Amino acid sequence: MQKEKILSELYHGNINPVAKSVVQGSAYQKAMYQISSLEEKMMAQLDAEQRKLLQDFVSAQGELNYISGEERFIDGFRMGARMMLEIFEKDDGQFKPITG
Repeated sequence: MQKEKILSELYHGNINPVAKSVVQGSAYQKAMYQISSLEEKMMAQLDAEQRKLLQDFVSAQGELNYISGEERFIDGFRMGARMMLEIFEKDDGQFKPITG
């Protein structure tokens, strides 16, 4: 039953693993604030051409982070699926089954 519900929720767009809100005061939020603050300080010290270069760098870094995050998500999902499949594999016979 649970399987059908999660598949239905995914189909209807009610599950989005990427969309998570940031917890106030978390290490993640503090790091985001620090990056934003440092970027603003750097931008204030640069001329127009240098600002454009920095913006291009930040955009490229963001794209790389997005691609890397997607790859980690897929790898993690596949590992979890392989773990589930292994649960259903026949015992290799090295140990006696645990029985009550």
